[in-house]
Amino acid sequence: MKRFFGRIFTSCLGTLLAITVIGLFFAVAAMMGSSKNVIEKGSVLLLEFDTPIPELSGNVEQDQFSFDSKPSIGLHDIKKLIRHAQTDSRIAGIVYKVAGSTPLGTVTASNIRESLKEFRDSTDKFIYTYGDYFGSTSYLLASSSDSIFINPNGIMDVNGSAAMVPFFKKAMDRLELEMNVFYAGQFKSASEPFRRTEMSEQNKKQTREYLNDNFKLYLEEVAEARNIPVSNIKDLVNELDFSNTQQALDKGLIDGIKYWYDVEDILRQKLNIKKGRVIDYVSLDEYSTKTTLTELKGKNKIAVIYAEGEVQYNNDNKGNINEINYHKVFDKIRKDKKVKAIVLRVNSPGGSAFTSDVIWRELKELKQDSIPIIASFGDYAASGGYYIAAGADKIVSHPKTLTGSIGVFSMLPNFSKFLDNKIGVTFDTVKTSPYAVVASPFYDMNTAEKGALQNFTDELYAQFLGRVAEGRLSTVDDIHEVAQGRVWTGERASKIGLVDALGDLDTAIDMAADMADIADNYKLVAYPKIKREFWEDILLQLKSAEAKIFSKQMSEVEKQLLDQGKQVREMLKYREPMARMPFVII
Repeated sequence: MKRFFGRIFTSCLGTLLAITVIGLFFAVAAMMGSSKNVIEKGSVLLLEFDTPIPELSGNVEQDQFSFDSKPSIGLHDIKKLIRHAQTDSRIAGIVYKVAGSTPLGTVTASNIRESLKEFRDSTDKFIYTYGDYFGSTSYLLASSSDSIFINPNGIMDVNGSAAMVPFFKKAMDRLELEMNVFYAGQFKSASEPFRRTEMSEQNKKQTREYLNDNFKLYLEEVAEARNIPVSNIKDLVNELDFSNTQQALDKGLIDGIKYWYDVEDILRQKLNIKKGRVIDYVSLDEYSTKTTLTELKGKNKIAVIYAEGEVQYNNDNKGNINEINYHKVFDKIRKDKKVKAIVLRVNSPGGSAFTSDVIWRELKELKQDSIPIIASFGDYAASGGYYIAAGADKIVSHPKTLTGSIGVFSMLPNFSKFLDNKIGVTFDTVKTSPYAVVASPFYDMNTAEKGALQNFTDELYAQFLGRVAEGRLSTVDDIHEVAQGRVWTGERASKIGLVDALGDLDTAIDMAADMADIADNYKLVAYPKIKREFWEDILLQLKSAEAKIFSKQMSEVEKQLLDQGKQVREMLKYREPMARMPFVII
């Protein structure tokens, strides 16, 4: 026995030493692989937004189909870095390079565009964009450049906005699978793919409304940035032509049709360096590690709580909103007497109704301590995302935010016919009482069960309405009129009383400082605290090289299908009522 445990110990020790050696190897390789330890004067900040951007740096769960080991710089740190580059003597200008799709939300993209516009308008430094392919999002970001160049064989795929929803009802009928659906709110359409074969009229109405509203804002942003009429953009949008680069040039949407090496020659002229000489590019990741940002200072604190991702019960991973991690955050804030105000930054399509209510309650307790709470909305603040913010003193939303969706639904699958008729599996049960087995996926639900679950869903909806009415200083009836699961843009939400003001995170922070009467005497503290363990870094390095090849070989269509599948899987995992958006726009 001693020999056995000795072998086990030796084996474990050997594995541990091997991992340590490999980790040290990658650490040394990373240090040696860095071309320079300082940023040279005359460097060009190179922007490539080809991965999703979180609100808070590092607040992302490692996706099974994303093997990139780069640090995930948050939206607000990106904005700070671009602002810092304005006065950084090492940075001569910015180049935004586009190679494919840009997976950013509408508000995230607009925020970065505003930062680029500020850079262009407040400095004499250049900002150029080059792309092989422009989609709507990447072109929005590019619109604030001094000049936009496209590859001679490139495509301007700026064709407007659309929402495409998959429906599974026919497939489920053929397989004899049934989904028991209970929902409150005629616009609460998240469960439609499992109970219908097409979008309901209510869902089409709300979807068409926010797509049209946000596309109108998009056209205005681009037209203003490019100093061209909106009609010029519409002409390109409304014509199906994959060889439209010349038309884009004629209409003033771009400034040149050139290859990348031609654009680099233009850069060399701007940098006053010889033709053929290597340009010192600095990626955003590298710039963040070699730049010290100036932070606000003061004896008081404003706690900025980033609530982003799905609202998930009992899941303490990064990149989601859960009662486990956020209870720790609120508990820490309660104990810190220097915290004078809270800004809740929400970017969430919703999720667990249980977790949403727990977080709502935590914030209510903080309000009772006379701490002002301002909510700030990003790409989404819908359903459970709106729920957690409903009790804030003030709510600030971007005009493009998809918000509201005040409603609840529950879904429970029934596999009994599929298992019996397709596979030949049946169940029998011995019970001590009539409802010892309730809502089982292996039995048909009876009338009593269905009635009880619908009543439970309706009660949660009534509770949701009550929470919002209390926070909005309104009545349940008035909130019901604008609720029923309906999705609004931030601009429309401000007109119906669901939002107090339009603006960004800075707007909310200024409002919080004013309400707390701390003027300029404060510093910002971000929550939750994001830590990456040593072993996580090693494992990311180990799997990065081979897995990146796999990730790059996947087409954009395959990635979108996998993303859709992931969303459906997340919805099916829930066994409690959900407060969630119908879908996420990609």
